Order: sequence, then C-alpha cells, then structure tokens
Amino acid sequence: MPDDMEVKPGIIGPGEGKRPPRRWFPLWVLDGYILREFLIKYAILLLVFVILFVLNDVYRDIGAFLEAKASWRVIVSYLLYRLPGNIRFILPISMLLGCMWTMATFGKNQEVTAMRASGVSLFRCGGAIFAVGLCVTAVNVYFNEVLVPWTSVEADRLFDLGADKRRFAKSLLTYKSDDGRRRWLFQLFVSGERQKNVTLRTEWDDRMIVRLLGEPGTPEFEAAVKNVLGPRFAKLPELGDGDARFRAVSRLLAGRKLDFNLEEVRYDDRAREWVFVSGTFVSYDRMEETMFQASQGTMVLHPDLPVRDLHFPADEIGERPEDILNAVQEKDNLSTPVIWRILRRNPNMPERARCIYETVFFYRIAFPWSCFLAVFLGIPLATKNERTGSMLAIISAIGLIVVYIIVAEIFLMLGKSGALNPALCGLAPTIAFIAAGAGKLLRDRN
Repeated sequence: MPDDMEVKPGIIGPGEGKRPPRRWFPLWVLDGYILREFLIKYAILLLVFVILFVLNDVYRDIGAFLEAKASWRVIVSYLLYRLPGNIRFILPISMLLGCMWTMATFGKNQEVTAMRASGVSLFRCGGAIFAVGLCVTAVNVYFNEVLVPWTSVEADRLFDLGADKRRFAKSLLTYKSDDGRRRWLFQLFVSGERQKNVTLRTEWDDRMIVRLLGEPGTPEFEAAVKNVLGPRFAKLPELGDGDARFRAVSRLLAGRKLDFNLEEVRYDDRAREWVFVSGTFVSYDRMEETMFQASQGTMVLHPDLPVRDLHFPADEIGERPEDILNAVQEKDNLSTPVIWRILRRNPNMPERARCIYETVFFYRIAFPWSCFLAVFLGIPLATKNERTGSMLAIISAIGLIVVYIIVAEIFLMLGKSGALNPALCGLAPTIAFIAAGAGKLLRDRN
C-alpha cells in the first residue's frame, strides 16, 4: 500500500465488503444439481423404508397365510395392497431424512457457503427441494384420500379370504347407530345388495307404534295392539276416546326394547329408506316390571309377530349401508370426505364419537403437509453446523421425527378423549412444527 494513502478506521475501500445481489430465478444449473443430488438420496431412502415395511408385513402375517395354505398370488396381492398405507408414512420421513442428508453433504463440502457467498440465500438453496416437497404433499393427499381407504379394505378382505378360515365369524358385523338407539347384527353384510338374516335391536316410540301397529282408530290397529299388549289391552280407555287410547298405548310401549329378526332387508338408494321385506318382531318388559335383576329387560311381552314390507325413511333410520361399512373400519383409514359425510349426516352423534371423528378429520387434513414440514425443518437444521457432516444431520432428523410423532399422538389422544378441541389437536402439531422450521429458516436466511 503506498505511503501517501491514508486509511481511515471503519472506512472500506471501493468494491470491498459488498454483499452480492440476491439471485432467485432462473438458476437452472444450480437447481438441477441440487435436485439430482436430493432425488438420488430420496430414492435410496424410499427403497430402504419400503423394503423394511414389506419385511415387517411378511414377518407379521406370512405365518397365517402359510398355515392356511394360501396361494402365492394371494400373498403377493396382500402385500401390494398393504404397500400404499405404508408409503403414506414413509413419504414425510424420507423427505426429512433426504433433505437433511442432502443439505448436510453440501454443508460438509462447503457448497452451501459457496452458494450463499454468490448471493443465493439459504431459502433459495432449497428451492428445488421445496418444489419436490409440494409434489410429494400432493401425492400424499392422493394416498390418504383415495388410494389407502380402498387398498386397506382390499388387504383386509384378502387376509380374511386367504389367511383366516373362520370367515363365518368374521362375517358377523355389528353396528351401533350414532344416536345410540339402534344396534344391528348382520350375519353376512354385502354392500349394495339385499341383506339376509339381520337382527335390529331398537325401542318403541310413537312413530314405531304407527309404523308397526297401523293408524290409531282402525280395526287393524286395535287387533295389532291386542296382540302386542296381551292382558294389558283390557285396561286401555274406551274405544270412543281415540286420543286417550293412543296415549295409553304409547305410555305402555314407549322405551321398551324391540327386536326385529328379519329374513331380508334392503336399502333403497333412490328413496333413501330401509325396507324390511320380511321377518318378525318381539318386545320386552321394562326394567321396573321385572322383580329379579338378572331378568330385567329380557322377558318377552308377546310372541313373535310378523312384519312385511315396512319402509323406514332417513329421519327414522338415518344410517346407510356405507355408514355401517365405514363404522367397522379403522377411523384413521377413512378419507376426509367420508368422515365429513358421517359428521354431517349424524347431528345427534354422541359427543365422544364426534370428538374422535373430528380429531381424525383435522389430523388427516394436516398430515400430508408433514412432507412440506420436512423441508422447512430439514434445511436449517442440516446447515446449522456445516462441519459436522451428514451423520449428525441424520441422527437429528430421526430424533425430530420421533418428537413429532410423540407430540402428534399425544394431541390425537387428547382430541379423541374430548380433553381438548379436536381442531386444535388435529392441526396444532403440524402447524407448530412448520412455523418453527419457517422461523428458523428466516433467521438463517442470510
């Protein structure tokens, strides 16, 4: 430096210390390089996890198939149907591990430092990975809402067919209506067809009296009431006072247990009503009418009486065949449109059941975004210390996955039990982790 040049403290010479201008789009070479490196690692992780999950299914279920002497075609089909349900959990895990592996490798090789020195922010470094995260989120939505609900049912069907020879016991399907007033028992439930040998346990009310006994005041009504009430029929008010007579019948029958033993039942989709084609019904005593505790509610009020061509519209029996099938499936395997229809069609659903459905509904909305969450968390954590290498990044990712799963499961239990708001429990874990990752990314964007 020449002796006559005075250097003042705090003054930087021309062109020195200037921050390079921010670079956004297009960065084809850089994005292509990052995308290639990420996809290689992501594909490796997906393959490893898929193999591990398939081996787990084989270890758990193959013995039952071999014992039942099922064909290899059935076994392979079962494993393939199980695969989508496993992949939906693999996608976000692989996304986080792949993101941290990629960025940690770049950091170890000082490539992140070079990018940032060239004016490429940390956020922009992961632009290609963010794009993949959005695509994987869309794929995960498809798996959750369309593919998994179907494949899980098919996998269960193949297991019952190929591995469980007690198919008759498996065919016994029970369903309790969401308002708690009806219990169904189907010997063999076949969706979309007429059901044979069905038992329905419900109770008497005024509409049921009219439906089974006929219009008050008619000879048919009087004959039916006599058959049902037996000796109690003589204690009814005189025939001249029709309203008082019906009120007396209602007092005697209301709340009593009522069983339908139906030979054939069908559901009319067009009219949205159940049709009891043929069968019988029987009524039982009230609790206070029976002296012995063990016999309360089990003594028949009358012999079996025939029913034929009874129509029950949706305001009397609100459940549909699809609701019955969905009720016996795992709630976590139901798609959000199905859960939404169940909630909308059953306004009188018990609070505990509603909490379960609503918590699962909001969780299913939030869960696919865990793939995007992985990018928000992976990039800043992987570049936190560029010299630690990829191993520490992978260990950090595994720890983070464990924490997220534990927090999500705790919130799910709280939501399903009704201890906290279902929307909060379903959405909060994913939103909180995304917000934490976004905040970290913004703080480290330079």
